Amino acid sequence: MLSDEGSATIRAWGLLNRHAIGRAAGIPYPGTFVLDREGRVVTRSFEEPYEERATAASVLSALEPSAEPGGDVVRGRHVTVGVEQSDRVAAPGQRVTLAVRISPAPGVHVYAPGQEGYIPVSLEPSPSDAFRPEDPVYPDARPYLFQPLHETVRVYDRPFRLTRDVTLAVTRDNQRRGLNHEPLTIAGAVRYQACDDRVCFAPDEVPVRWTVTLTPLEH
Repeated sequence: MLSDEGSATIRAWGLLNRHAIGRAAGIPYPGTFVLDREGRVVTRSFEEPYEERATAASVLSALEPSAEPGGDVVRGRHVTVGVEQSDRVAAPGQRVTLAVRISPAPGVHVYAPGQEGYIPVSLEPSPSDAFRPEDPVYPDARPYLFQPLHETVRVYDRPFRLTRDVTLAVTRDNQRRGLNHEPLTIAGAVRYQACDDRVCFAPDEVPVRWTVTLTPLEH
């Protein structure tokens, strides 16, 4: 905790909210900085609505993939999917990280986003008023030469981690769930098209789910 008399540190970091007046004067814009041991900023994030904040575990998950296993391992026709999440407990307005570790079968690859002519792998939460999905984060893909067609495509052919943040909505239903410490189940699916060095298989979909216990929103 920092006692920031006169908002000196807030001003030094360029965070002063100049629109705040009265009792709120001197407050910063809400945001998070992560520094390394040498004091260098390695990442930062900001949210316009003051109710919405990334959890500490979600911020760190983007730097070091240490999300907690969700307990589920689901097998598709050509991949195995392990389910992970940054937080098991969160409040409405907080942003948590959902993750899957996808392991293609030996000799099999799936396609990266932006690869034309094929269906890329994706992580799609089911639509719900209880949360808002953010853009997915993909790892770097590698080029693969498909010999029969003499074409080079971008693929994942080794285990990789795909993440997608969701912001828990500040709704009456979620606030009620928080007061009662009720679980919120987030369902979704991993969609992909798999190929080996000779044939491409029919598109597949692997159902996944995460459970977050809601806690009251603190102001």
